[in-house]
Amino acid sequence: MSLRQARPGDLWFHAQECPGSHVVLKASNGHAEEADLQLAADLAAHFSRARGNQRVPVVMVPTSNLQRIPGAGPGTVRYRDGNLCWAEPDRGLQHLSA
Repeated sequence: MSLRQARPGDLWFHAQECPGSHVVLKASNGHAEEADLQLAADLAAHFSRARGNQRVPVVMVPTSNLQRIPGAGPGTVRYRDGNLCWAEPDRGLQHLSA
């Protein structure tokens, strides 16, 4: 889904080396704000198996740098040129509860 719906400039977030959902930030209409980048990372951390940790490393990658792995399960991709950011799963939960 990430690859079919994504547009150039959109960003993909996923907890590093940890099973869980990914988040796509629709940033194709312009430059994403720092707060939006942090929220996307926090949500990716919250919806991963690392949600019990205080801080989680999250990879942020432009969707144009994603590639589906042939024969792999749904949602399995490889990426290049990702940036690592730190996320707090509790902050993602607080945003969802607000």
